[in-house]
Amino acid sequence: MQAFEYLFLGFQQLMDPFVLLMCLMGAVMGTLVGVLPGLGPSAALAVLLPAVYGRDALTSLVMLAGIYYGAMFGGMITSIALNVPGESASVVTTFDGYPLAKKGKAGVAMGISAISSFVGGTLGVILLTFIGTPLARAALRFGPPEYFAIYLFTFVAILSIGSGGFIKSAIGLFLGLLLSTVGMDVITGGARLTFGSLNLLSGIDFLPAVVGMFGLSEILMTIANDERIEVAKKDPNNNYKFWNVFPKRKDFTHCVPSIMRGGFLGFGVGALPGAGATIATFIAYNLEKRVAKDPETFGKGNIRGVAAPEAANNGAASGAFVPLLALGIPGSATTAILLGAFIMVGIQPGPGLFTRNPDIVWGLISSMYVGNIMLLIINTAFIPLFIWLLRISQKTLPAIVATLCVIGTYSVNNSVADVFLMLIFTAVGIFFKKLDFPPAPMIVAIVLGSDLEFSFRQTLEMFIGNFGIVFTRPLSVAIYALSATLLIMSAVKSYRSHKARKQMDRPAT
Repeated sequence: MQAFEYLFLGFQQLMDPFVLLMCLMGAVMGTLVGVLPGLGPSAALAVLLPAVYGRDALTSLVMLAGIYYGAMFGGMITSIALNVPGESASVVTTFDGYPLAKKGKAGVAMGISAISSFVGGTLGVILLTFIGTPLARAALRFGPPEYFAIYLFTFVAILSIGSGGFIKSAIGLFLGLLLSTVGMDVITGGARLTFGSLNLLSGIDFLPAVVGMFGLSEILMTIANDERIEVAKKDPNNNYKFWNVFPKRKDFTHCVPSIMRGGFLGFGVGALPGAGATIATFIAYNLEKRVAKDPETFGKGNIRGVAAPEAANNGAASGAFVPLLALGIPGSATTAILLGAFIMVGIQPGPGLFTRNPDIVWGLISSMYVGNIMLLIINTAFIPLFIWLLRISQKTLPAIVATLCVIGTYSVNNSVADVFLMLIFTAVGIFFKKLDFPPAPMIVAIVLGSDLEFSFRQTLEMFIGNFGIVFTRPLSVAIYALSATLLIMSAVKSYRSHKARKQMDRPAT
C-alpha cells in the first residue's frame, strides 16, 4: 500500500503542465532518436546533457528518461520498414519485422511492435514501482565496504558482458579509472596527474568525455563512411496509413504470451548491471523460438518474433532504473549518462534517494507510466511523418548534432578547455570504434572511478588500514564471491574464444 501512496505523490508532481510538456518532448525526441539510424539514445543524451545544467531536476530527468525509453519504441519503425535498426536494441526486430513488411504486413508488424513496447514498458514500470523501495531500504544498510564491493562488482559485470571481449573491455576500464584520478586527491586535496594545468585541478569532467566518445565521434564516423538511408518515395512498402497499423484481434491474442514473457524477461535482464536491452532482446527472441511449435517460421515473418523482443527491450529500459535509482549504479552506457544527469542537477542516486528526494524519484517513475501512453499514441499515429523525416534528414542531421556538441560542451562552464577535452575524447572514441573497443567501460569508470576510490579510502580509514576486516562482513563477502565468479567465467570464456580462433586460423595439414 505504501507504494501506491508514493506513486500518488509522484502523479501529483506530474500535475504541473510544464513537467507533462517535458515528458511529451522527451517521448517525441526519443522516438526520433530511435527512427534515425546511427544516432542512438547514448549519443542523443550525451548531446542534450548540457541543456539540463542549472535546470529544475524533475523536468530535466523526466525529459532525458523519456528520450531513453522512447528510443526503444522508435527503433522498430526503420527496423521493419527498411531492415535498418535505429539503435542496437532493435536489431532483433529486423529478423521477422522486415520479412513481414515484404509480405505487405508492415502496418500489422508496426502495430504489434507499438503495443508490445507499451505493455513491456508498463509492466517494467509496475515492477520498478514495487521493487525499487524494498531494494532501496535493504541498501540503506550499506557502509563504505559494501559500496566499494558493489562498485567493484559493477566493473566486473561490465567486463564480463562487454561487447568487445574481456581484454578490450579491461583496457577501456583501466583507462577510465586512470582518468578518474586526474585532479585533486579525494582525501588529501593534493594535485594528481594535472601536469601543472589549472584546468585539470577539478578533474576530467564527465560531460566532454561522453559528448566526445558517444556524440561527436559517432557523427564524424557517419560522415566519413557516407552512411545514408535511401527511402524510395513510391515504394508500396513505405505507404503506412493510420488505419493499417493495428493488428487484428487474432494476431494480438496469438502474441499475448510472447509479450508477457518478453516483458518479464526484459525487466530481469535490464536490472542486471552491465546487461541491457540488446542482450534482453536476443534472449527473448531465442526463448520464443525454443517454445514455439513452428520454430522454422522464425526469421521468415513470424509476428511473435517481433512482439517478444520489442516487449523485452522496453521492459529492460524500465529494469535499468532499478540499479540506477536504488544503488546508484549504471548498468549501461546510456544509464551512465543518466547518472551524470542526476549529479548535474544536484541529485545523488543510491540507497538514500528514495528517502532524500521522494518527490523526484516518484515523479520520475510516474512520468514513465504517462510517457508509455504518449509513446503508444505517437508510434501509431505518426509513422508516416517519421518516414518523411527519414527521407529529408540524412544530409542535415550530422551538421546539426555536431554543432550542438560543441555549443553544449562549451556552455556548461564557458570553458574552451572543455571543448578541447571533448575533441580529444572524440579522437579516442573514433580510435575505439575502429579497433572495436567498447566505450561503455571507460565511460562508466570515469563516472564511478572517484566514488570507487573514495569508498576504498573510507574503508581503509574505518579499519585503520586493515582491509582484511571487510571479509568479516557477510554482505561484502557475498558480493566479492559473486565478482570473483564472474571474473573467472569471463576469463575462461575469453581464453576459449582465443583458443578457438587460433585453431581456425591454423593452416590445414
